[in-house]
Amino acid sequence: MRALYILPVLIMLLVGTLSPVFATVDFTGYIPIDGQPITPNFKFTRVVNISYPNGGKLKDALDGQNQTISFTLDNSNPSVQKLMQDMQSAMTATGSTAKITGLKLNYVAQINGHSTEASITYLIQVIPTIENYVIYKGTVTTVSGVMGGGTPFIMDAAWAGFNLNQAETISTPQNGNLEINFPINLIQKDLPNVYSMIKGTPAENALQAPLMDASVLYTQQALANWDHLFDPSYVVSDSDVLHYKGTKVAVTTFSTGVSNLQSGTMAGSTQNIDFTADQPYKMTVIDQAASGTYNVEGTAQAYNVKGAPAFTTTLVVSGTVSTTTAGGISNMTLYGLAGGAAVIAVIVFMWSNKKMKQVVTNIDTGPVVYETRQHWADKIDTATSASAPPKQEEEQQQDWLCFKCGYYTLNSQNTCSHCGAPRPA
Repeated sequence: MRALYILPVLIMLLVGTLSPVFATVDFTGYIPIDGQPITPNFKFTRVVNISYPNGGKLKDALDGQNQTISFTLDNSNPSVQKLMQDMQSAMTATGSTAKITGLKLNYVAQINGHSTEASITYLIQVIPTIENYVIYKGTVTTVSGVMGGGTPFIMDAAWAGFNLNQAETISTPQNGNLEINFPINLIQKDLPNVYSMIKGTPAENALQAPLMDASVLYTQQALANWDHLFDPSYVVSDSDVLHYKGTKVAVTTFSTGVSNLQSGTMAGSTQNIDFTADQPYKMTVIDQAASGTYNVEGTAQAYNVKGAPAFTTTLVVSGTVSTTTAGGISNMTLYGLAGGAAVIAVIVFMWSNKKMKQVVTNIDTGPVVYETRQHWADKIDTATSASAPPKQEEEQQQDWLCFKCGYYTLNSQNTCSHCGAPRPA
């Protein structure tokens, strides 16, 4: 019987639990139906831990290190213009027709060394301005002043899965020229003693994977399998699309990166590398699962254009639009689960009530016959009733009133049967 009420709890935990993740790539983007320029946000992160529990030259080079290298630039910088051109080539290679017309770049690297280990954290944020992402411009009809209907719009989504697998050297005012895409290059420039011990070992190979790789968004989970949910009152902020100025629109949200029953476990990658310099060391490179969110104006569905991911969307709800939750499970399924849980709760209550009655019925009370106790207020009500004065007189003769709790006890007992207080003199 325990399984009857344990099962729905497990189902709700598995279905409803959302686990936010620190992602190798964290993407957010809003796609309006009118094709206005958009500014999606890509954040690329990686964490590198180097442990030296037995000391050594790596401890000497890293213990006490506390550096932060950071800068913010845009495409007015010639080196950022070069990065923008390379990103355009990488997006075109995905089959995308989108064009980059602007780019903002934020870079932060933190180096923290302690007595037994050190960590290096990388964060690259790129915010491109994207245009020409509408593959097919649909039509919109107007009925009684309300827009809707017509043919669907087709919106390009392949550009978000670009992979920038090449060196990107940025000219910065504070740090000079700095290559930002391969983690090993920061160590080579700012920690030359550490690099001399890593060079030529398996640890160097692990640090040569590019940071700006968003292709994992679609290799981790195809766009058609992303969780999606229609929201008729989404608010577009000024920072996302300036011309909307915080107005409410209907959007369909697509998201990936949360482990659930439909998507399975979104597992990241943790590489443990043992290498030897003056003595054995260990390096751990951590890449968590990718996360991404699209907010597509209208009632949208995932789509493919020559094998490349895209969206098809209209401004009105169609009969084929999914009514799934953010967990990918239909509303009717959730209603069924809720109804099943309610039925199980009723069954458990009825079973428990039956068991309780069986226990009470089977109590051996012996020769003493107990009568139902009443509160003193009930006694007063009974006393005022003209229909039963003899009974009230009889009860007053054989019961006494407890001044502590207000209940009556048999005259033969010297302590209150309800609270145990002594019988008043």
